Amino acid sequence: MRRFCNILFSPLGNTDNPAAIRRVTDLARRDGAKLTLLGTVAESPRRHRLLHSAEFDAAIEAVERLRMQERLECWSAATEGVHTDVDVRIGNAALTVIGRVLAGRHDLVVVTSDEDDEDRATIKRLLRKCPCPVWVIRPTRARIQRVLVAVNPEADELELNLSLLDVAAGMTELHGGELHICTAWELYGESTMRSSAFASAPNELIDNYLEAEQEDRAHAIDELIGLSTTSDAPWQVHLAKGPPGTVVPELVNHHRINLLVMGTVARSGISGLVMGNTAEQVLDHVRCSLIAVKPPGFESPIAALS
Repeated sequence: MRRFCNILFSPLGNTDNPAAIRRVTDLARRDGAKLTLLGTVAESPRRHRLLHSAEFDAAIEAVERLRMQERLECWSAATEGVHTDVDVRIGNAALTVIGRVLAGRHDLVVVTSDEDDEDRATIKRLLRKCPCPVWVIRPTRARIQRVLVAVNPEADELELNLSLLDVAAGMTELHGGELHICTAWELYGESTMRSSAFASAPNELIDNYLEAEQEDRAHAIDELIGLSTTSDAPWQVHLAKGPPGTVVPELVNHHRINLLVMGTVARSGISGLVMGNTAEQVLDHVRCSLIAVKPPGFESPIAALS
């Protein structure tokens, strides 16, 4: 199972989520990880700085910084048995978190949010550009942890897929519950074969192609699980026909998933590569907690904090 060594927790918004700090503390305690609580205080808007003196803005920032410090110190008191630091910074939340990750070599970022537009923009920026996995914890009343990991069992994504399986199994192990793995599949050219007068094919032949494609995907999933260190985990496998941007949210809703694990980019080695369309679609249509994992070789375009 994947173990994390240096976790960064940064609450977004003003609503406390006590369950979140418990989950993070449980993870840090299990893995023997160091935990840093990072608070960010927004800089005063440019228009505000034009209307008021620098001393006035500095006084406001000092008060907000103290409030954040006190909030995090209160949370820190709930992390008994874990080496915990508190850090408060002034600046853009996403840039500050990513800069802190790079400077402190954190291997997991955890955030909570109020789910307003500003928080959603920050989360999406983190998912696009943070070099380590990002865990977005959303409130839930579910008593059973149901984890779904979405994979694309292609040879060039093997390392990413194995990492996704590892993270999903590890999170299920932490609190128990159900463990699901899914892959979305489609038959290339099916619509054209059924509708085009130039490429029309008998339905029986198309059905044979569909059956062969599904069997190939099932075999690929079995091979992937066999290659992972979690091959003995009690996976429930779902082969879902359709585009992933549609079928993954459907599976999340149908199986009452409260944690989705997925990759955010499909190509590695490109600095600052943004999420692909599929990941964007899924993220816009699920409301469960989420862990997003980058592929090997991903480099963030954001600079480290000094």
